[in-house]
Amino acid sequence: MWNKLPNGGIEREIKRYLKKKGYRDGSYELKETELIAIARPGWEQIFQFLLVTKEEDGQHKFAKGIAYDDHRKGSRICITASEREFQTLLAEWGEGMIHRRISRHEFNPFGLLRFLVISLSILFLAALIWNQFSGN
Repeated sequence: MWNKLPNGGIEREIKRYLKKKGYRDGSYELKETELIAIARPGWEQIFQFLLVTKEEDGQHKFAKGIAYDDHRKGSRICITASEREFQTLLAEWGEGMIHRRISRHEFNPFGLLRFLVISLSILFLAALIWNQFSGN
């Protein structure tokens, strides 16, 4: 049920925020905007989203965003490359709210990035060791 709710209003707020921060239309892609916490009777909601930008060298850069929306008072939005900062904001903004349980099987770009960094580090070390032994 959580992922079936319409997110158009908060996506417009996020796009306005990005425009104020200097992002141009077409320079980014907003993905996976999902409701992750809500307070009764539903005025206050927290969403997470993935912001994908393309660097000048063609590489994609991923950042995770969090948006707190109170239909009566407005919204707060933060974009971070740190999972720790995201979790800190979620704990602070979402205190007393009903939180969605996140499955371990969901896509997490930070988890994928961590896996790639560890894998490449292991390959690099293996290459160094191989070079050391084969050079003698």
